[in-house]
Amino acid sequence: MENYTYEIKVYFVSQDYISQTLDVRKCFFEYNIINNNEFVLHKGVCIDISTKKEGTNVKNDCTGIKLTPEGGKNTAAENISCVVYNVPIMNCSWSVGKEAPEDTQYSMDIRQTKVDLKCQNYRKDSIGRQVGCLLKCEGIIDLKHDVYIQVVGSSNQTSVRFTDKIIKPIDYVILDPPRNIQLSYNSNELEVNWEKPNTYSNHNCFLYNIYIKEKGGLDPIIEHGTVYKTSRFYSNEKVTLTMRVKWHKVCSKQTEWSRWSEPQIIGSDPTRSEFTQNHLLIVLGIGTAVVLILMVFLCHRFRIWTKLFPQVPKPAIKIFEKVDQKEIKVQKFPTHDIPFMKQDEEECVCSYITEISP
Repeated sequence: MENYTYEIKVYFVSQDYISQTLDVRKCFFEYNIINNNEFVLHKGVCIDISTKKEGTNVKNDCTGIKLTPEGGKNTAAENISCVVYNVPIMNCSWSVGKEAPEDTQYSMDIRQTKVDLKCQNYRKDSIGRQVGCLLKCEGIIDLKHDVYIQVVGSSNQTSVRFTDKIIKPIDYVILDPPRNIQLSYNSNELEVNWEKPNTYSNHNCFLYNIYIKEKGGLDPIIEHGTVYKTSRFYSNEKVTLTMRVKWHKVCSKQTEWSRWSEPQIIGSDPTRSEFTQNHLLIVLGIGTAVVLILMVFLCHRFRIWTKLFPQVPKPAIKIFEKVDQKEIKVQKFPTHDIPFMKQDEEECVCSYITEISP
């Protein structure tokens, strides 16, 4: 064996490999991956040993030794993805393995050189499994360097595999619009000043996009600095401006623009708002209400409604009133109440009348 040189190569999936010449007196190779920040391990590693005799090249085929993590197939967390909002917060999420038991619980660690963070703020799904983490990383993680993310699972029913991923956080930063946008006139020149988004990066890492409404979308892109000047406007001319920002490709792989900033207005009457369709609907509603109130008042004041729709007269009831009056008179003077009649006396009836001479 002393006539040969032995070399061992360890392949981490499709990434770079590490290699080292073996000492034949020891016949073993050791590489510590406990604090690994460079290789993804959840898909396993492949080990290849090659030999070379002094003066000749002797190559062995790959031994095919493949080491895979413990745990059931398709039980590991899947689709790890992270987003960083400016600098302070990293939001990571993952999905539950297709064959993971219902009692599976996941936990997440983030490692960087001399930094080992454990998630303390998890998001859970409908049955209580942890499927995301909100992590404050400002001043702790360097966004410009790789971080190693590992999600480990556990279950009382079966062994659950871990999964891991290496990302560069700056490639996943979602930027806010530029801050403190200010407009000012200098003679016939419009000057725009702003501050970069709330990140640690310098101004050379950003591209700014300006939109000016009054000019049909004057749309310059500024690569450096935080000042823009244009002489296309007259002094005190009204201007409505909004801005957005994205990373320069030399600083980040994130190529999406941020959202637009709030409109900034400068001009002769910056407080006057534009008449929009919503304003028109409000005016029409108020006008309709006023007209209806005025019509109701006029109808009540001049009794127009009564004149247009007169009431039907009631039927006369005089005949019925006379009959009632007769009945009342009869009831008012009964025979037994007549004062000059006694109950013992009989009523006298006149049979004839005789005329007496003077």
